[in-house]
Amino acid sequence: MRGFLRSRKAIGVFIAVIAVHILLGVATFGPSTSAELSEAPVAVLDADGGELADQLTGADLDVVDWESVTSRDAMHTALDDKEVAAGLVIPAGTSDTLAALGPEATDPVVLELYVNHGRNPEAAQSIEATITALAEGAAAELSGQTLTALGETDAVVSPASVPVLADPIQVEPVAVNAPADAADAQTPLVLVAMLWIGSLIATLVSWLGLHRKDSTPAGFLGAQLIVVAALAVIQPLSIVAVGNWLLGMDIALTGGLFGALALTTALFFLIQSAVLNWLGFGGWPILVLLWLFSFTLLSVPAEALATGYRVLIHSWLPSRFPYEAIQGIVHFDGAGQAGPMLAISAAIAIGALALLLASYYRLRNRDLSVNPIAERVANAGNNDDTDAPEANDLTDGGDRRPTPA
Repeated sequence: MRGFLRSRKAIGVFIAVIAVHILLGVATFGPSTSAELSEAPVAVLDADGGELADQLTGADLDVVDWESVTSRDAMHTALDDKEVAAGLVIPAGTSDTLAALGPEATDPVVLELYVNHGRNPEAAQSIEATITALAEGAAAELSGQTLTALGETDAVVSPASVPVLADPIQVEPVAVNAPADAADAQTPLVLVAMLWIGSLIATLVSWLGLHRKDSTPAGFLGAQLIVVAALAVIQPLSIVAVGNWLLGMDIALTGGLFGALALTTALFFLIQSAVLNWLGFGGWPILVLLWLFSFTLLSVPAEALATGYRVLIHSWLPSRFPYEAIQGIVHFDGAGQAGPMLAISAAIAIGALALLLASYYRLRNRDLSVNPIAERVANAGNNDDTDAPEANDLTDGGDRRPTPA
């Protein structure tokens, strides 16, 4: 015991604990604790051309980044392509309605707010609350001015006009591409997470199992390609069945979704196998980091991520592209940039395949007959034997008897 406490391994325990704290803090909790929605793109269709649009979009808000559109079709296209998080319509005749506020006013101005819930439900709620509060502020200011003016003229206000004068600008939110329920909202993330874990297990089991006495580099790679081909068919069927039967989800396995799940399976398996083929267990931390970062970052709206997370990590994560493709298929009926994201995923998969095939030259220099786990256990045992005190080491209580002549 004293030997261990005096060794570097004892210090390594505490270093490892601190390293895990840093890793979990940065990769798992950092993106969510530092999340603050900012510059979420919101389209504005000003069909009136009056002062209200300038008043609303001129407000000093960090949450919203206003983008002008010229038609409803352009706005809905931007919503379906996930280019904007919401769309605000200021109807024609708004200025005339507000100018006509008086004792007999009967109609408020109703602003249509299309909120893109399929993009991210949490961000949608925050944006809806922000724009509604902005409109309420403008309405309260206008209401105060109008009531003051009416009071100065001793005007008699009809009972029907009171609600309009109190709230002359109203917001009518409309959910766009909205998930059916909370489970449906989580479907893309659940699918990608299960695909990653399933592929990782298949990668590790096949990689270990292929270390056999009769293994050759070509046979090793050939077996991995057979596994990924079979897994790309089996895993989508299995995951959808588990989601529907055990998790209570309602996933419709269309041809498009099956293709996306199969491609994602292949992408993940090829990346994971290439890393292990090239680096062995030394590449395992890379796969762990990809796992930790991926599913924390994917659950947070991109506009809410700190700049470092968004630019340095989220922008290139391999899991991000199939996630957005599956999200487009599930919540946007195949729109929502599903096509471009599938194309990027396919390109990454091809690159991972090339890297896997190139590992042939790495495998040629490795003894494929030795199980890597058994080898590590044996090496660890040898290291322990090396560190063990010799029998005649008097400082550790060794045999003090003199060696016989």
